[in-house]
Formats: sequence, C-alpha cells, structure tokens
Amino acid sequence: MTPRKRLLILAITLLTLASGLLNIYSVAGRGLPERVRLLRGLFPLEVVHFSRSGTLLAGFALVLASLNIHRRKRLAFWMVSAAAAASAGFHLAKGLDFEEALVSLALLAALYATRRNFTVRSRLPGWRSAFVRVGLAFAVAAGYGVAGFWYLEPRDFGMQFGWRDSLRYTLEFLALRGDPALVPRTAYARWFLDSLYLISSTALLYSLYAAFRPVLYQWRTHPHEVERARQILSRHCRSSQDFFKARPDKSFFFSRDGQSFLAYRVGAGVALVLGDPAGPPGGIPQIAADFLGFCTDNGWGVAFYQTLPDFLAVYQQLGFRKLKIGDEAIVELPRFTLEGKAGRNLRVTLNRLEREGIHTELYEPPLPDALIGELREVSNEWLQIPGRRERRFSLGFFDEAYLSSTTVFCATDASGRILAFVNLVPSCKTNEATADLMRRRTEAPNGVMDFVFVKLFLHFKERGVERFNLGMAPMAGFHQQEEASPEERAIHAFFQHLNFLFSFKGLLAYKSKFASYWEPRYLIYRNILDLPRVAMALSSVSKVEED
Repeated sequence: MTPRKRLLILAITLLTLASGLLNIYSVAGRGLPERVRLLRGLFPLEVVHFSRSGTLLAGFALVLASLNIHRRKRLAFWMVSAAAAASAGFHLAKGLDFEEALVSLALLAALYATRRNFTVRSRLPGWRSAFVRVGLAFAVAAGYGVAGFWYLEPRDFGMQFGWRDSLRYTLEFLALRGDPALVPRTAYARWFLDSLYLISSTALLYSLYAAFRPVLYQWRTHPHEVERARQILSRHCRSSQDFFKARPDKSFFFSRDGQSFLAYRVGAGVALVLGDPAGPPGGIPQIAADFLGFCTDNGWGVAFYQTLPDFLAVYQQLGFRKLKIGDEAIVELPRFTLEGKAGRNLRVTLNRLEREGIHTELYEPPLPDALIGELREVSNEWLQIPGRRERRFSLGFFDEAYLSSTTVFCATDASGRILAFVNLVPSCKTNEATADLMRRRTEAPNGVMDFVFVKLFLHFKERGVERFNLGMAPMAGFHQQEEASPEERAIHAFFQHLNFLFSFKGLLAYKSKFASYWEPRYLIYRNILDLPRVAMALSSVSKVEED
C-alpha cells in the first residue's frame, strides 16, 4: 500500500473514532433547550429517548470498529457505514443536532469515496486481539459513565457529582449492581441511568463474544479440516514434512476444486506455509496464486517454509524469490556399514556401549502410560541442556497423545532405565523412514545418540528400507554446481558468521557423520525487506506455550 493510501486510511480511521466519541459525548449532556422544545412538539418523549439510546450504541460501535477500519476490513466498512447512516438520523431525532448529523454524513461520504480500499477479510480470531477489544469496550463504557455523571445538574439527583463520585458510581453500574440510594428526580436522570445499564450490558455481551470467539473457532473448524487434509495427503504426499501439515496446530487453505490444500499459521502478520501445497502437480500454480490473493485480502505477508525444488519456477512466476535455508540429510541404508576405515569411529562407540550393557528396544503404539512417563523424564532432562527448547510447526513436540501414537526406539542401560530415544513418524516416500524427537538424559554416556541411530539404521536395513531421513541441517551452504543468487550467498554468509548464536555448523557436522547425500530446502518470500518479519513469524508459530 502506498504512503498516500496509508494516510487516507488513517484519516478515515480517525474520523470514525471521532464520530463515535462525538456520538457518546452528545448523549452525555442535554441538548439545546430551544431545539428540545421544538422536537417535543414533533415527537413524543419515547422517540427522543429511543434516539438517544440508538446514538449511544452507534457511537460505541463506531469506536470499536475504528480498529478494523484501520486494518481495512471489508466487514468493518459495512458496519461503520450502517452505524454512520443510523447516527445521522438519531442525531436529528434526539435533539435536532444538525452539526453531529453532518459529521456522520461526512463519515459516510468518506467511506463511500474510499470503498475500494476496504478489501481485507476478517482474520482468524486470536486471544491478544480479544483482550484488546474487551479492554477498549469497558474503557468506552467507563468514559461515558464518568462524563455523564460529571455533566449532570444538581437537580437531576439532588447532588453535585465530583470525579471520584462519578468514577465510583460508574464502576458500580459496569458491574451491573447500581446504587439504590441514587434516586433520579428528572426524566433525563432516569434515562441516563437506563443508558448506563444499556451500555454496561452491551460492553459485557461484546466482551463475552470477543473472549469466547477464539474457542468457538477452534472447536468449529479444525476436526473436519484435519481429516480432509489427511485424505489429500494420502493421495499426494511428497516429503517427510507432509506428516506435520495435517497436525491440528495448522490452519488450512483448500483449493476451489477441493483437491489441494496448504497448511499455514500466521505470526507477526505473515502467513507462513509449511512446505509446498499438497495436491496434483497441475493444481499447484492455481492454489498458490489463490492463497497469495487470500493473504493480500487479509493484509498478511506470505512465505513458504522448507519447500522442495520441484515448484521453484511456479513461485518465481508469482513474483517470489527463493532462499536456500538448508539440506535434509539422507542416509542410503543399503550402503550403510560399520566395516572398514569409514565406520571405525561408529564401530568403536557401538562396542564400548554394548560392553556397558546398553541395548536398544523398539515400542510400537499405543505406548503404555508408564513408558510415556519415563520418556517425559528423558525429555525434561534434554530440555535443561542450554539452547534446547520445544518447537512446533515443522516439528513435533513432547505431547503424550502424539508420542503414544508413534513408534519409539530407545537406548536402555543394563538396569532397564531409558537413556535416550527417538520417535519415528510416517514418511510418504517409498521405503523411507524418518524420526522426529531425538532426546537423551544429561548424564547418558557419550555417544549414546550415535548408538541409537546406528542401531536404528541397521534395524531398517535388515527390513529392506532404502533410506533414512535425518531432517534438515539449516544454512548448510551450497554444493558444487548448485545455482544460487548473489543475494542468497550474501544471506548465507551473514548467518554463518552468526554460528556462535545458532550453532548451524554443529548440527551440520553431526548429520554429516551419517549422510550419504543432501536434498535442498528453500524459503520462498516476496522481498528481501520481508525477511526479518518472516523470521519473527517463524519464531512465533514454532513456539510451544508452557503450561
């Protein structure tokens, strides 16, 4: 969006907010006496009171909707247009307030003139947004109550309200308690108390809606979408990442024909897609283009994380850039051996630990509760190692229901105590095995994870499996004859200089001990200036909330 359009949207936002506050302010005090007398000759008192209540509620709605006007929400545009039109009529009916009505009509005209800018659809509801809205709703209600009491005349209740009294009585009404000692003596005073109950009840109902909306969304959408995504993956699976696409922590975007989908999460204003879209190859360009439009409508940035090389040309045609972010380490199991000079170090480690009575055990799902408990002990110790933490999105994390549904391969000492484990997840590639969680105790003997993987490779080799996917080594550099733009090479050089922060080289060195070859993985993004926001999005969507 251009700077001119940003200023235009900001002006419409401020006009919406000002119009809402003007509505609320205008009903907090009395109208002009000569206009009120003329109005009562035209309409009964009930119409005037109804119009004042309508003005109050319209003002409340305008203030809250100004947040979404600033975000260019399409639904907010229609709601504010309706509220502005209603406000103009209410201002005239409550006190012939032509000036306030003109402000509402000016807002309506401004919205109409800028209507093509409001294209953003409603986002998926979130807790942070809900709390902001709840706070704003009660702030508006409290401000109206304090101002209303402050401007009351002594004859309305037989007393003059200071700001402390105004605040105390307002808080009582917001709690829907009121004060029996507060007896109105005029028709305006009676209406004012009724209006306090009205705005307090409205704020409470709105707050309940805002607070429970995220829960309702989660309950309403995910179960059937997960099953639908799994059905598509059963027909069109391409990588080891596809298992995590159908995890319930994702949101799903389905193609128009229902044959394809992509899994994503939104963080830092960026929709981060896991891998490539899943579906028939011919449908990938269309769903990628449709999702780009969907993100534009929602005001999101967009990036694809850990994509294959297969569809780089598709992304390029849509205006994206690529950044190689790492390589997946692949072990060719038919070639894996402990014989000879190349296998000497692993052979020594294996023999040493076997002499100490360490052996491996494989557990098929469902796992018993006692085993899950011991695996949690191992995982908790592993998390105490500096730099270790739970992640999600492109990985699994320690969740009892998830772990219990997978196969677990353990290293166990002579007493039967588990020292380390990995859990295995399904891979859609023919004759491929892959692992997710890889954890050990802090006091486990050196080389215990090498021991686990060697035994695991031999286990699958005996069963005719051809390859084992060890997962991605980030920022692994470029191989000979690999095409990379100057931009990609500059970014890689920058991150490799930050190895002391991210330990890229250590992970690469470990996986290199086993890898037969490497398969590249990419980040697909729009602009180099978007990369910091994409990094924040990845951090946000990968974070596992602590209990």
